[in-house]
Amino acid sequence: MSGLGRLFGKGKKEKGPTPEEAIQKLKETEKILIKKQEFLEQKIQQELQTAKKYGTKNKRAALQALRRKKRFEQQLAQTDGTLSTLEFQREAIENATTNAEVLRTMELAAQSMKKAYQDMWGH
Repeated sequence: MSGLGRLFGKGKKEKGPTPEEAIQKLKETEKILIKKQEFLEQKIQQELQTAKKYGTKNKRAALQALRRKKRFEQQLAQTDGTLSTLEFQREAIENATTNAEVLRTMELAAQSMKKAYQDMWGH
């Protein structure tokens, strides 16, 4: 095979993860993101408390706390979006795996019925 063929993916194909492995990895990543959400929510509350504490006494410190709070809220929104995407992917893989199993079962049933029919009529 030419070097260009390998460069453009026409060489050996690496076997990807099984659906079960992908689902497990997605679940692990979801757990990490949930912990990150909890951490960010705590930081948001801390910055809000800091801003309230300084209030009008130290406007500069209060504004800095509000800026940090806003930055944490943006990170939280991004994490929420990523988590939603991962959940969607996991559900899609789970559904595809279930559908594949149903199709295999239906194929097996059809083969069994065909054999029973042949046995019954002697064909």
